[in-house]
Amino acid sequence: MRSGRHGAARPPIGVLIHRDRFDFSLYALQALIAVVVMTLTGPANLAFWLSTLVIIAGIVLSFRRIERLSREEVAGEELL
Repeated sequence: MRSGRHGAARPPIGVLIHRDRFDFSLYALQALIAVVVMTLTGPANLAFWLSTLVIIAGIVLSFRRIERLSREEVAGEELL
């Protein structure tokens, strides 16, 4: 009898990030560039607000990536 998601323990976030370092380093680089643009332009400029959207999108994408990696990890353990 399979336990499904109720009995499955998710791996730590650090393990997931370490497993897919390249994607998360790209998210960090994207956020760094957006912060630099925000610092140089100021809130009166359109680039500031577009950079804010880029940061929010990067956060959402990183959370979705972590969720997908954890689901893949749990599915891989259930096959064993």
